[in-house]
Amino acid sequence: MGRPLNPTSVDELPRVGVAKVAIYFGFVITGIVTTLLGPILPILMARWAMTDERAGCFFALQFFACLAGIVILDSVVSRRGYGETLAIGFVCIALGMTALARGNEAVGMLGTAVFGFGLGTILPGTNLWLAEISSHRRASALSVLNLAWSVGATASAPLVMFAQRHHHLPLLLSGIAASSVLIALAVVAIGIRAGSQKRAGARTDSAPPRVTKASVFVLGALFFLYVGTENSLGGWTAALAKRTGASPGNPWELAPWFFWAGLLAGRAFTPSVLLRVTERALLISGLTVAALCSASFLRVATFRGIAVCATVAGLGLACVFPLLVSGMVAHLGEQARRTGRILFALGSLGGATMPWLVGFTSTHAHSLRGGFLIPVAACLVMIGLLSLLPRQPVTQNAM
Repeated sequence: MGRPLNPTSVDELPRVGVAKVAIYFGFVITGIVTTLLGPILPILMARWAMTDERAGCFFALQFFACLAGIVILDSVVSRRGYGETLAIGFVCIALGMTALARGNEAVGMLGTAVFGFGLGTILPGTNLWLAEISSHRRASALSVLNLAWSVGATASAPLVMFAQRHHHLPLLLSGIAASSVLIALAVVAIGIRAGSQKRAGARTDSAPPRVTKASVFVLGALFFLYVGTENSLGGWTAALAKRTGASPGNPWELAPWFFWAGLLAGRAFTPSVLLRVTERALLISGLTVAALCSASFLRVATFRGIAVCATVAGLGLACVFPLLVSGMVAHLGEQARRTGRILFALGSLGGATMPWLVGFTSTHAHSLRGGFLIPVAACLVMIGLLSLLPRQPVTQNAM
């Protein structure tokens, strides 16, 4: 790798800036890849004649493989550093996209697992790296990072729709693979390493906050339910829209775009909103809105209605993940990387199981709308869990 990156050195500040640009661009790619199954799944279902339950296995493969990547993250970062770890992740994305573009159903499932593994090293690794080097306004810094991810997530559905209607879907997937290889080369050449753990955690002039097992359990449950809810809504709206209207002009591929666009807009405004309201109030408000909009999917009968509900649901969920990551780092301090691996793993487990559960419910209830009761229940449970956290904000010294 290149010369190590030390954010405390003035001479290294330009290098930090270059590293952040590469990381932000990489997070745009990961946003596309993470959400790709949503708009592409109806195409794969038609190509390979899959039921909703079987199609849900793609989500399970992606996020169980992501879980595997998270499990090994700490040991790989300790041995190889952040730069090489992230490079491995982007190479896995390239391999997975290539398999999905060229293979049959079995190869496509294998490719999904491979790029899911890559996401498991990149998503938590990047969040932890940025949290470690950001000593001030950590929640805002993480919101900007996840804003870049949301840009990619928002672009995913339009790219799939354009590629599918012009018969260029394999070319799109190959382009994502090529971009991932370039980013892998860039992060290795730049050289990225951890920031100061003391600066990343709680204040250095006082003892770090005591974290109880109950608080860690609640945070873990929140990670599980949030990631599962986000991927359930983003993953199944296209299928719902396709079944809602059968007209040739029905742009069902764009349905997930509205959800991710809402998430993008919400994350763009989160830093400024946090200057005016507490993090707990913002979390409860956002989850309440997401629950109401998720429930509305049981009734809406037009593409326009689905688009509106998806957009507002994305707005409601926008603040949740950045605040959870910021709170995790602020609470755990020097233990954030090791214990955070467990929390990210629980999030990945939620992403693996809840979208599959939506498909399972849909198949056995003979109604995809009924499957949307899963994210409704998850949002309500998350609101209840927030009351079990200490009365202090979810994050500490994050701003």
